[in-house]
Amino acid sequence: MDAAFGVFVVGLAVLMVGVAVGFSVPFMVVGGLLMLGAVAATARQRQTGPDPEVTLRPGGKDRPWRRDGR
Repeated sequence: MDAAFGVFVVGLAVLMVGVAVGFSVPFMVVGGLLMLGAVAATARQRQTGPDPEVTLRPGGKDRPWRRDGR
């Protein structure tokens, strides 16, 4: 479990406490801001490394498990 997901879950819990207490605005605002911050923090993350290989056919000559070169 990563940190952003943990912050999102804590925000959701604080939001639910605000609902259970009788729609307490401070709890709901803090919970909503935590959830929004967690989503915004992960929205711009980019994957590093080479692009994944996408093909519709299994196997291929450039794959290491295909030793016969077909």
